[in-house]
Amino acid sequence: MARLPDPQLARQWRERLDRYEHSGLTVAKFCEVEGYSAASFYQWRRKLRDEKSPGDPAFIPVQFDASELSCAARRGFEIDLPGGATVKVPPDATTVERRELIADIVQATAVEVTL
Repeated sequence: MARLPDPQLARQWRERLDRYEHSGLTVAKFCEVEGYSAASFYQWRRKLRDEKSPGDPAFIPVQFDASELSCAARRGFEIDLPGGATVKVPPDATTVERRELIADIVQATAVEVTL
């Protein structure tokens, strides 16, 4: 079983990875500016991604009242995905199309856990 990283070091790398995501730089350039190797960057990115507990919910249900749903239906809505992608759902999408789209997103982003 892999050893868990030092919590303080893991926090520092999470902060670095967050800075990278907002930097607009390539990994190589960002690592050069920050003063560490690209190999360390990739190792920590993988380690922190893999560290997520299988108990973490991959899908969190959200509840809305009917008036909020009605308003969203009239103007369309967006779904922000992990990694920065955004799915824009147009206002003319039918209920069936919306359900199919959401089901496809859930299936595509689901994490398979083997126990």
